[in-house]
Amino acid sequence: MAAVRPPARTPSAVPAPVGRRRLPLLAFAPCALATLSVISALVGADSLANWPIAIDSTGYGRAALAGSALTSVLLVILCLAQRASRSTAEAALRGTLALQSDRLEEILAMSKLMGLLQVCHSLTEANHVIRGVLPRLLRGAAGAFYVSRGTEGPLDLQVSWGCVSPAQSFAQEDCWALRRGRPHTFEPGRSSVPCQHLGDVERPCLCAPLVADGHTVALLHIQSTVGETLSADAQRIAAILAEQLSLVVGNLRLQETLRSGSERDPLTDLYNRRHLEISLQRELARAQRHGHAVSLVMLDVDHFKDFNDTHGHDAGDAVLREVAQVLKRHTRAEDIACRYGGEEFLLVLPSCTPDDAYAKAEAIREAIAQRRVFMHGSALPRITASLGIASCPLDGERMEDLISCADAALYQAKASGRNRIIANSPPGDIVLFEQKGRVVG
Repeated sequence: MAAVRPPARTPSAVPAPVGRRRLPLLAFAPCALATLSVISALVGADSLANWPIAIDSTGYGRAALAGSALTSVLLVILCLAQRASRSTAEAALRGTLALQSDRLEEILAMSKLMGLLQVCHSLTEANHVIRGVLPRLLRGAAGAFYVSRGTEGPLDLQVSWGCVSPAQSFAQEDCWALRRGRPHTFEPGRSSVPCQHLGDVERPCLCAPLVADGHTVALLHIQSTVGETLSADAQRIAAILAEQLSLVVGNLRLQETLRSGSERDPLTDLYNRRHLEISLQRELARAQRHGHAVSLVMLDVDHFKDFNDTHGHDAGDAVLREVAQVLKRHTRAEDIACRYGGEEFLLVLPSCTPDDAYAKAEAIREAIAQRRVFMHGSALPRITASLGIASCPLDGERMEDLISCADAALYQAKASGRNRIIANSPPGDIVLFEQKGRVVG
């Protein structure tokens, strides 16, 4: 015979907690006591009026009635006080919950901000993240974010939001926060002085310096937009952001230094051969996809070995640095100037036809021939350069083919008398520049 199981209790059958059942009883107990006191007083008064008792007893009855009425009033007052106290406690609880919700939202936004910034590879990426998160963290405040160019260099605007007109750049001496090394607050109408980089500011504002390894790396500036003073929350969040962002900016600068050291030639500050190979492959793929031309200009300093042996390696290094400066001045932002090796340089010119590459090469050749290099106050002999040009797709589409064609054109220029430009093309070598009475270096 199967055992009979007791019916399962549904969730609705679960009794409410004891505290919840007692709360309504405690709330209505004073009201019930007050009602009973009034009823008993009325009954007592009616009984005293009908009973044949002494007059002195009537006085006692009236006193009992007054006492009951007073008790009722006191109970009603206690009930109202309890209700008011409960309302105050509930309001305080709602305020605490709202404050905790705001704090939790701040923590989540701050955690998201730092998580994204930690995986950024450049300051440009970090600026994009900051532009999206800071306005939500600093509610009711407009602001700007600056980053310094160097230890003592000026600060440049990176990000701004809200109704603020920030300076595009300013010196560190123009900010009291950077001078003092701590946040500086300005409030109109009080004994405070605004920073010089703010101009004629009329709203309360705060400048918080970002310091990493004892050096100022950035500045966070905020202005109030909702009141006469900056809220305590805005100042607190600004202080936290200044501390966290200083670590991020310092880390990004360190990454940039390491990356620059691995991609740039230490003598000329041009890109090295490793960076050239990566960039040239990318530009060739882009040119094939969009149908654009890419030109290469190979440059070699004429008679550099003899110059180096005669005047010393320091003079040779000075010549290479001077040539590098010429290349920097005659290249666009999208061009890639590299030291290919020894006294050889290579220019990658995206979206540049052979004719445009020749015009660029001629300007560089002329500028090098006109430069004077000085060592210890004395001018060194004039220097010249030979250049070879190859273009994609005219001379090939592979990196190795283009570099080989540019190198062949360069050696043809050197064999033809130096201080000239030769472009490599399918029909054969074409001399684009012939020496006209110039002294060969």
